[in-house]
Amino acid sequence: MRQLVQPDTLWEMVRQGHSTAFRTLFDTYWEELYHYAVRVLKDGSAAQDAIQCLFVHLWESHTDLPHVASVPAYLRAALRNRLLNAIRDEQLYQQHVGQFGEAVASADNSLLDTIHFRETESALLRSIDQLPDRMKTAFYMHRIQHLTVAEIAQRLGSSEQTIRNQINTALRRIRIQWHALPFLLFYILN
Repeated sequence: MRQLVQPDTLWEMVRQGHSTAFRTLFDTYWEELYHYAVRVLKDGSAAQDAIQCLFVHLWESHTDLPHVASVPAYLRAALRNRLLNAIRDEQLYQQHVGQFGEAVASADNSLLDTIHFRETESALLRSIDQLPDRMKTAFYMHRIQHLTVAEIAQRLGSSEQTIRNQINTALRRIRIQWHALPFLLFYILN
């Protein structure tokens, strides 16, 4: 799509809440941002998610958006920050899952280790169980049944973005509740 409005004018219109200007902004910069995100994440689906989250954030906070000298540079910097946060969060999550798996694999079958494992597993299940029903269902289907976001959306009759948001929110809530996991694993291993 060919952009007819100057980027700074378009940005000001978005800041004022013009939905057509926002759509034009999205259509103008989406592909460039997508290619950048794919180069960083090496995952097209995760790149789409990051860009959609960025644009949702931009729209939801359009009245608080700053004046910018360069719209493309601002969008790339905002996306870069989101990508770095996503990579950090995923690495931290994977580290905790890995430590948990190692703890389970290396644990001997003593009664004390079994009790600690069951307590930890029970606490994790309670964390998952505290999620709202639709979020819990989406999380379970994605992480346990290994269904794609599209499959989950089709089964639940929701949009793919809604499912992505539910899964991301569930992960965030579980991570918050499990921020002390390394200390718990240290206790289990000693």
